[in-house]
Amino acid sequence: MRDKILELFTLHEKLKFHQFGKALNIRSNKVAYHLKSLIKEGIIDKKGDSYMLAEPAEHLIPYISEKKTVIPVVLVCIKKSNKVFLSKRTKRPFLGLFSLPGGRLVLGESIEEAAKRIMKTKYNVTIGLEKILSISLEHVKRKDKIIHSFLLILVSAKALSPLKIIEIKNKNKIVASDYQLIKNIYPRNAEIPTLTSYV
Repeated sequence: MRDKILELFTLHEKLKFHQFGKALNIRSNKVAYHLKSLIKEGIIDKKGDSYMLAEPAEHLIPYISEKKTVIPVVLVCIKKSNKVFLSKRTKRPFLGLFSLPGGRLVLGESIEEAAKRIMKTKYNVTIGLEKILSISLEHVKRKDKIIHSFLLILVSAKALSPLKIIEIKNKNKIVASDYQLIKNIYPRNAEIPTLTSYV
């Protein structure tokens, strides 16, 4: 029910109480319960007789949908001679396999800022970004069903602080998509401009 209430804010900036019941075809006591809860959590504000998304909750708009979305991920490739820095995954998917260091691109970050944050917070390594190497779409499947989709932004970087690189000879211990990316590094620089739009 909460999701359906929030979904209405993708179509309207403000809603009056009676509009929720009408749009969702539910009883007013249920609407009142969920609105009160969302106000208490700071997701919705009430001004006069109108309800609207609270300013801190505006970032939810692109995610309010029954459709699951692709997650943008920045992967950092640090090469030393013919070796590449990999880390052992401690989370699903790919738990226990080695992968390129990476993480989600968070709201307001540039790709360079994301790469530097990921390396500093996860590995305590300071890096200098060199270039964007490639952009790929990865679908993670279980049997024939896609369970996750990631937009992989692969960047090359130079370690500005000490970094230990170990050699992994068995490619089956490396996330398959990361292994493909490492083997097919493109010589050209891919560019992703950062655009700003105002609403």
